[in-house]
Amino acid sequence: MKYSARIDGLRFVAITLVFCDHFASFFFHRISAGYYGVELFFVISGYLITSILLDSGNTPFGKAYLNFMGRRTLRIFPIYYLMLAILWLLHDPVVHEFLLFALTYTFNYASEYYHITHSSLDHTWSLCVEEQFYLFWPLIVLLLRRLPRVLMAVMIGIVVLGFCQLAFGIFPALSPYNHGGLLSRIPALGIGSLGAIYVRHFTMPDRFFKNLGIELAMIALLCLFLVTDLTIKPLGLAFISLYLILKASKYDFRLQFLSKFLANPRVVYIGTISYGLYLYHLPISLYFSKYIFEPIWSKIPFEEWGRLSALYYHREIIQFPLYSLLSLILAIFSFRYIEKPLLRLKDRFFKKPENPVPSEQKMTQG
Repeated sequence: MKYSARIDGLRFVAITLVFCDHFASFFFHRISAGYYGVELFFVISGYLITSILLDSGNTPFGKAYLNFMGRRTLRIFPIYYLMLAILWLLHDPVVHEFLLFALTYTFNYASEYYHITHSSLDHTWSLCVEEQFYLFWPLIVLLLRRLPRVLMAVMIGIVVLGFCQLAFGIFPALSPYNHGGLLSRIPALGIGSLGAIYVRHFTMPDRFFKNLGIELAMIALLCLFLVTDLTIKPLGLAFISLYLILKASKYDFRLQFLSKFLANPRVVYIGTISYGLYLYHLPISLYFSKYIFEPIWSKIPFEEWGRLSALYYHREIIQFPLYSLLSLILAIFSFRYIEKPLLRLKDRFFKKPENPVPSEQKMTQG
């Protein structure tokens, strides 16, 4: 699969929306900023991992699965477990009490079952969902990679099932886990996967993706879904995300400023390190607030500031840029000195196929 810098640009958008929700909720509580940021991450992940799996070509099933899981392990596990180790050394109460769930990527279920909130691991539910998805979806893709229509039918069934659980709670026993459970959050990952299968095996409708009116309509729909709570919102946001991904990777935006923004080197770089940004940002904000920010803030004589005394109730004006900067500094350090050296090991121990089999003749729609 050819690398597209603008997909990293979309990752920048996703992590920015998450930061808006977590660091400045007072100003962004009327829009689903954090929700959509995670959904966008999910669709990107589904699209990319399915593309990677389909690129395995004629590589034997066992080797292809081992290569995929090995490369994912080197990308995801090291700094995740490093974060857990640091929090454990800091005697984080949630990490100590629920360490087994955190280590096994099942904290998304523990947090709902035990009603855990406002912890340094709150954000890891989405990482758990992705890891659980990685356990079974690669097996299905590799088994059915030569049967694209069957593969698409399987994923469509999974997406419909997941959406029905999220919207209607068709399995009551799973309903308490709808926020962070795999089944209810799989539609976004699945729609990204469907996009990857379609791109590889079917003819893309160029007129659709090159139409300015459709581009404007998609942006308008995105804005609508961000400020409303319609039943179809999860599917709507997922399909819009897939549209943006395909536009970013296969076409140019008719609104040129979007293409330029997503391809901006600084935007792309931040998107590249977005995993570290996502992983570190919440523990940084919680610990910095508890031990540094709040003690200092509480000693400032705001009552002497006249009209500016209202700033006391709007600390997010300071926290948003401050915590974003701290997260960025740590993520840059992590990427340069921990993640990049480990990423070099991927090709050493888990090589991609040198000559992946090209996709079969693409099928037309219908």
